[in-house]
Amino acid sequence: MIKQIVTLIVLFIPFLCFSQIKISGIVKDADTGELLVGATVVESNTSNGTATNTNGYFSLLSKGNEIRVSFIGYQNKTVICGGDTLISILLDAGQEIEEVNVRAQGFQKFNTTRLSVAELKNIPAIGGKPDVLKTLQLMPGIQSQGEGTSLINVRGGNPGENLYLIDDVQLLYVNHLGGFMSVFNPDMINSMDVYKSGFPAKYGGKLSSVMAITQREGNNKKWMGNVGLGITDASFSIEGPLFNDKTSLIVTGRKTFTEPLMWTFLSIVDNGSIMTYGFHDINAKFTYRPNTKNSYHINFYQGDDYLRYSNTNKHEQRLKVQAKNVWGNWLMSGRWSRVVSSRLFVNNIISFTNYRLKVDNELVSHIQGDTLVFDSKYLSGVNSFSLRSDWQYRVLKNYSVEFGAKYSAYRHIPNKTFRSDESDNEYEQINSSENAAYMTNKIKLFSIIDAELGLRAVLFQNEGYSMNALEPRVNINLRFLPTQTLNYSYQKVNQFAHLLLTSGAIMNNEIWVPVDNRLEPSKSVQYAAGWKGSFITGKFDSELNVYYKELNNLATYKEGYANLLGDGGWRSKIETGGSGKSKGIEFIVRKNSGEWTGFVTYCYSETTRQFDGINRGEEFVFDYDRPHSASININRKLSDKWSASITWIYQTGLPYTPVIGRQYMSRALAGWSLPFGVDKYDEVLVYGERNSARMEDYHRLDLGCMYKKTTKNGRKAEWNFSIYNAYNRLNAISYYYSPGEETNANYDMQGNYQYYKKYKVSFLPMVPSVSFKLYFEQNTDNKSTGSNTIVNKIKRLLSYDKK
Repeated sequence: MIKQIVTLIVLFIPFLCFSQIKISGIVKDADTGELLVGATVVESNTSNGTATNTNGYFSLLSKGNEIRVSFIGYQNKTVICGGDTLISILLDAGQEIEEVNVRAQGFQKFNTTRLSVAELKNIPAIGGKPDVLKTLQLMPGIQSQGEGTSLINVRGGNPGENLYLIDDVQLLYVNHLGGFMSVFNPDMINSMDVYKSGFPAKYGGKLSSVMAITQREGNNKKWMGNVGLGITDASFSIEGPLFNDKTSLIVTGRKTFTEPLMWTFLSIVDNGSIMTYGFHDINAKFTYRPNTKNSYHINFYQGDDYLRYSNTNKHEQRLKVQAKNVWGNWLMSGRWSRVVSSRLFVNNIISFTNYRLKVDNELVSHIQGDTLVFDSKYLSGVNSFSLRSDWQYRVLKNYSVEFGAKYSAYRHIPNKTFRSDESDNEYEQINSSENAAYMTNKIKLFSIIDAELGLRAVLFQNEGYSMNALEPRVNINLRFLPTQTLNYSYQKVNQFAHLLLTSGAIMNNEIWVPVDNRLEPSKSVQYAAGWKGSFITGKFDSELNVYYKELNNLATYKEGYANLLGDGGWRSKIETGGSGKSKGIEFIVRKNSGEWTGFVTYCYSETTRQFDGINRGEEFVFDYDRPHSASININRKLSDKWSASITWIYQTGLPYTPVIGRQYMSRALAGWSLPFGVDKYDEVLVYGERNSARMEDYHRLDLGCMYKKTTKNGRKAEWNFSIYNAYNRLNAISYYYSPGEETNANYDMQGNYQYYKKYKVSFLPMVPSVSFKLYFEQNTDNKSTGSNTIVNKIKRLLSYDKK
């Protein structure tokens, strides 16, 4: 019934209005030409206003001809327009002035978190460098899977249910170093919007969250950049006008130097084997803006992790073993954005992405003059090609509509295995497509109600399987006081690919499998309600949300399995038809201004799962359920050069399945081949209900400080110092049972000494880190002579400035 109601609502045009002028445009930084996402545009002396989107674009219907434009850290600007117009507005960076109280109110976003690079820098992190996903883990309703990892669970979901977008293009794999670092380079980020519920209808395909990153376009006035060095990796960033001020290019990259260090150390130790690990990633974005109405963008990303192993036994060369594990992403996209008129804006994107996981093993044996070579290779991957078009149309002052469509073609290879000792190495390649169309109606009534009523239609097809679905979206804000707002949201989402993941291992094994007749698409329905308020002229704000979410048709590994490697019958390892429930309450209080800033968060939640083939079909606590989680962040600017940050995190311990006893098992009954009349017994552990016990609670304190200075050459530099887990708490990531020294000792039936004890596994003790970043830029006051080529620009950029 609700589908029919929402379908009627989204087609409803509310009312007509009086004559108005149409003002639209782009808001940019006057110095660098960078787009300003989220800038506020308000009709003077009224509450009629809007904000720029991820393209820096706004559209406003106004009865007057004067607007005010503002953005945090920039000087406000008043613009007078003569009738319908399309303008480019440049904001100057703000200056240090006496404190001024500005009072304003607007409809606030719920279940959404927006992060800027400035906020990321205030959070201490491993390696002394900011990490986007670790910062998000401090927000209520967003939790980490385990110690130090960037893998996140949102409102009871798993990591495969989060949609990661770079300029509206999906990126499948988002972690380095087994999840300890994310692939998102902070130097490339303009802003990041995170939706926990109330998804805009333009987004779909994932159940739990949408994380939309807008990348910077780079400076179109002068060349500039930075180089950085941390305890794990080195990084660089360079940006500037490629040909003229209508074009810009930004390139960033990171590379670990752990491989040569690990190789050198293990070679000196000479323990018979060498294992090395490293990663790299590179981002690039080219922008061309021929005029105010059009802009063209080309994006590129490539990142890989690689883990290598080889034996180095110098005294026994009969067996040589080499193993290599490589995994990562490719992303290429082109975007054309056009302001068709002062009312209409369009965004068109073509993209190609590739995720692959490769394992190569080689064994060479030398026995009695004969050489035997055995090779095995494994590949799993996903390719996708997408076309999408998004339109925004301002119909009336209080009514606008967003609509669009997307086509995606996928090629999944769940399990491709090659063995040199087998002649038949066939594998399955699954081709599928996903088509979607959407419409969202944005309505404002009486300056009190702000509603987004949307509908998304999806058609998924692969070989011999087809499914269509309607996904209604409702998001309603009610402002009952100028600074107090209530919210209600409802959404329905479908996901047409399942992620099979075993966490806790540095060797990646993330495998994506598409849905078919035997593996149904997973579904989610979520209801949420909240309150948001602002106090003391905006110095403090707070938010309270409650939610309830149901999940169906979930998939996971069957009990006893942890991966799909090397098995052509991979479907037999998957448990399907699961369901889940999640409910919770979230709370956050922020202090936004003054000498001390920061936030306090708390979340209480309950999450369960149920599979017919797991835990005897009975409902059990979700593997990553943490009923209580809280965080405190405090930031203080000590001087013009020094700033400090403190973060404390608390979470309920993760659930685990405990051992409740031991018993002896006959090898004969277990299927062993034994001589007639002979039997042996093994002691085995007896486990209790799945996830019926909990590990000890998790908590830690992180400290950080930043020192900014100017070098003798006039270049800016930053030192970042941090201490992860400052009081050195050994937090448990898992438990295991193994023989101890004397505790709980017993003898088995043959007189062998048997004893078992529970042990805790911990990863990270106190980890001090330091990183250094040096900034440089083109000297525009004393430009070098010669041709204005890219090479000469870079030479001038890196040259010693004697001025």
